[in-house]
Amino acid sequence: MAYLLIRQKFVDYERWREVFDSITPLRDEAGMRLVLVSRNAAEPDEAVVLFEVADVERAREHALSPALRDAHERAGVVEGSNSMTLLDAVD
Repeated sequence: MAYLLIRQKFVDYERWREVFDSITPLRDEAGMRLVLVSRNAAEPDEAVVLFEVADVERAREHALSPALRDAHERAGVVEGSNSMTLLDAVD
């Protein structure tokens, strides 16, 4: 099983969360299941999100999609703050 860890800064959490929730169907199509949404305790303007990934290639395609870029703009994601790390479960 693979996981995808996302970190991104935002201007306004409520706006970010509304857009994040609105693209759930896109993530579902990409085989991504939400595991955790959190905020960095040291930097509350940063979201840290974990997904379980059924198909790494589909998740990569989603990460590069114009729809996701548009969602980031609408959500107020700070440009250059988006970090994605693919994790392999070991146990």
